[in-house]
Amino acid sequence: MSTSVVVLGGGIAGLVAARELTRHGIAVTLMEAKERLGGRVHTTREGSLPIELGAEFVHGRDPALLKTIRQAGLSLRSVPDRHQLFLAGKLQSVKLWERIDQIISRVNLRKPDQSFARFVTGQSLKELDRRLALDFVEGFDAADARHASIHALLQAQRAAERMQGDRQYRIEEGYSALVNFLAREIEAKGGKLLKGAQARHLRWKPGQVEVSVRQGRRLETHRGAAAIFTLPIGVWKAGTVAIDPPLKAKEEAVHEFAFGNVMKLIFVFRARWWPSISRFVHAPDEPLPTWWTDSRGPVLTGWVGGPRADALLASSPVKLRRLGLEILGRIFSDRASVIGKHLIAAHHRNWACDPHIRGAYSYIPVNGMDLPAMLAAPVKDTLFFAGEALVNDAQTGTVFGALESGLRAAREVLRLKHDSST
Repeated sequence: MSTSVVVLGGGIAGLVAARELTRHGIAVTLMEAKERLGGRVHTTREGSLPIELGAEFVHGRDPALLKTIRQAGLSLRSVPDRHQLFLAGKLQSVKLWERIDQIISRVNLRKPDQSFARFVTGQSLKELDRRLALDFVEGFDAADARHASIHALLQAQRAAERMQGDRQYRIEEGYSALVNFLAREIEAKGGKLLKGAQARHLRWKPGQVEVSVRQGRRLETHRGAAAIFTLPIGVWKAGTVAIDPPLKAKEEAVHEFAFGNVMKLIFVFRARWWPSISRFVHAPDEPLPTWWTDSRGPVLTGWVGGPRADALLASSPVKLRRLGLEILGRIFSDRASVIGKHLIAAHHRNWACDPHIRGAYSYIPVNGMDLPAMLAAPVKDTLFFAGEALVNDAQTGTVFGALESGLRAAREVLRLKHDSST
């Protein structure tokens, strides 16, 4: 095969695929619709303090992700697994992961799949445990519990256990430092990185692809022997990129795949004013039910996922700021006006309103365990696919999942090149 590949999408999956290919002498052109690389990895700063608008945590000890972080010369800071529950006006310690794991462990894969909401309704549970479990699935997985597959949740739990998924870290320098490393590596090997390049039309036939791209007012065409498609499920669902001939089976699978929303609110203060014991605080009665600290600086982050996030998507920055301060006032027994005096900056991110993302991340719906493999399967040794949804262990929505899928797609291309040369 000709040694040229077009990569659509400059998130982690696309960057990792491009890096792997260029390391093996493949000519790569990567096109990203946004004016920056990284996709849902986006670090901004308040002074020298990293502010993560997208992915924030390194979940567990995935070998491929840890290896890439080491190669980039970046450092990890451990995040203590300490949780508190705010209920009836009081804060109390709670072993959240243990309680959730015990509930999900009740799933029997020999029985028909069903939604997590239906599953917990049929379990003998304390009302608080049922509520925490539903909030966890909707928050952690950006999922609607009425549609999320219990088979997928159990498979993801088992996979997480194998990689010490209860351990969490932050990249000290910020997640975008990893993006910058990958971009430098690609360009150092001669790869082309096009930003602000919106793919409009992908035409293909076996052994040949042609991608029409708009950059500003220019319409350009890029050709290659293969393409790696890494655009988010939300963009794929929207039909932003026309594929000709169409991939009907994949279009049907994309339509079935679920894609959830998240609202993330980040407050930067002059100094820490909250109790030092707080790491993660869960307030199930609040519109932003999960809050956490950042040991790198005086930051409090509020988070909500799933249907409860949908309810806040149209909120203005002023309204979100006021809401967040009111919630913190209730949790920490202080007036919002007093807390507000310590505030330096407020950031929020609504990925659903980003036309190049259209949501937070994917989750597997009931009876959808085969969807990731269906989407990941190459087409005619010409079209290859990667992204956080296209994982093989049900752990969708993760940076390491996107990274591993990018490596997998690149190696599929490399195997094809090797086979054609022997």
